[in-house]
Amino acid sequence: MIIYYLDASAWVKRYYQEVGTQWVQGLFIRGETIGCATLGMIEVIATLSRKHKAREITAFQFKQKAQELEDDWKRFIQIQMTSEVVDNAKELTKKLALRGSDAIHLSSALLLQRRFLGKDDRLIVVTSDYELKKAAKSTGLTDIDPIEQKG
Repeated sequence: MIIYYLDASAWVKRYYQEVGTQWVQGLFIRGETIGCATLGMIEVIATLSRKHKAREITAFQFKQKAQELEDDWKRFIQIQMTSEVVDNAKELTKKLALRGSDAIHLSSALLLQRRFLGKDDRLIVVTSDYELKKAAKSTGLTDIDPIEQKG
């Protein structure tokens, strides 16, 4: 089994057309197993809200996309912000000089890997964030940037 861990930089592409949208849409269309920290859900709705405020999407589109986000979230493996996630994020921040949100995402991805994957399973961190990609690689995780994918 492959689990795709989406951070907000990748996940938002599902609701807002930009480079990499088609590839992210494919994960959902194929019914892939997807996980994310609760922080990611908040980051995506915040991004959509900012796009609405900036008039890049209409009020109707915002409402529709917010509902799609809620519906999608129900099928995710949801990583809650537990003390384990926070403590590990603090250590990752110290070690890798990460931003707080990147540390939470990396800590959540590592927890997902430890808790849900067997020896024949794979976790892939899906992100367009350069610092998170670099940090994920440094911990031995595989990453994919939807911007760099075809289709």
